[in-house]
Formats: sequence, structure tokens, C-alpha cells
Amino acid sequence: MEAEFWRERWRSGCTGWHQETVNPWLKKHWPALDLPTSSPVFVPLCGKSQDMIWLRQAGHRVIGVELVETAVRSFFKGRDRLFKVVNTPNNLPRFSGGGIHIYCGDYLELSAAHLEAAPGCFDRGALIALPPEQRAVYADHMQRILPDGAQVLLLTLEYDQAKAPGPPFSVPVEEVQALYGTRCGLKQLDAEATGDLPPHFQEQGLKAVTQRAYRIIKNT
Repeated sequence: MEAEFWRERWRSGCTGWHQETVNPWLKKHWPALDLPTSSPVFVPLCGKSQDMIWLRQAGHRVIGVELVETAVRSFFKGRDRLFKVVNTPNNLPRFSGGGIHIYCGDYLELSAAHLEAAPGCFDRGALIALPPEQRAVYADHMQRILPDGAQVLLLTLEYDQAKAPGPPFSVPVEEVQALYGTRCGLKQLDAEATGDLPPHFQEQGLKAVTQRAYRIIKNT
């Protein structure tokens, strides 16, 4: 997806992927990663996700990246929090407040230094937000900048892509294995059919999708 697509979605308020509450599978499966509570955690393509607040309340220093500045500012204003903005390597501005730090820009501009050796990552909506040709680039870059031994809690959706256009896109088990299986250990934690669908899915006649949760560990 082009950058302007996402900027327009935020400008128009067409942000059906945004959840007003904390993702229940984050609460359910995050303990399986068994990370130190004081460790930094990376949240890619974070938008203004409430999941970052939950992770911060769990004790983690939260590091996000988001393309659209409107979303970043909305996150901090919605919490009624003061924040500061500083420039960082690759000219990525970083918005910081209350132990949460969000880089504003293209995720491909992130380096390992930006992630501060974060041993954990929560990907609820990043991989499934990208079309197939961009998913391989994203997964490769993630595995380059995450430290050895880092763990990712990845959530995906599966459905008949011919029936409804993404995003969010369908990412089947075989693709997850192809993207991460060479350089990482991979374990499926959960799978569940759900009828809680975005409005445009319902309009296309989809009645259910399959959600999956994976634990990914980057090989050392």
C-alpha cells in the first residue's frame, strides 16, 4: 500500500482496523513469551493502538513505529499526556511520553539501534496490513533489525481473499512459515474462527475469518 493510502484513511476516519480496547489475544498469549517486565517491546505499524498502553502498564518500555503523524499525535492527545519530539538517525522523529516512544515514518528506515535490542515484539496489524509483495520485504527487515533470540507474538487472519479485498489481508499458515521459518523458530499458539469482521468484509458476504496466533523466536 502506498503511504498516501494510509494518510487518507486517517484523514477521513476510515480506520476500521483500530480497536478501542486492548486485544484479548495480547492478554492471553503475551505471558507465553516470558519476557522481563522491564524489557523494551517493539510494536510495528502501531497506529494509536491501546495495546501499547497495556504493554506499558505491564512494565515494558514501548517502542512503536507509525507512518502517519496524525495517528501518533492522536495517541498521545487521547491519553492527555505531554510528549516531546526529537530527531533520530535516518531523520525519523520520535514522539515520547510516559515510557512510550513512537517513531514516525517508514518502518524500512528503522535500524537495530532504534529498537534498543528489544527482546519482544507484538505484531497485531502490521503483517496483515501489507499486500503480498510488501509482506516479504517487511518480514525480512524485521528479522534484520530484531536482536537474536527476540520473540514475536504475531496475529494473522485467514479468509478467501477472492471474496473481499484487503487490508487486512489473508496470510495463511504456509506464508507465515515461508516468511519466518528459515531464520526463526515458529509455533502456532491459537486458532479460532470469528464473525467479528470489518464492515467491508460483511458487505462482501464474508461470514467468518480464522484468527491465528504465533510465537516466533529469531534464531541465534
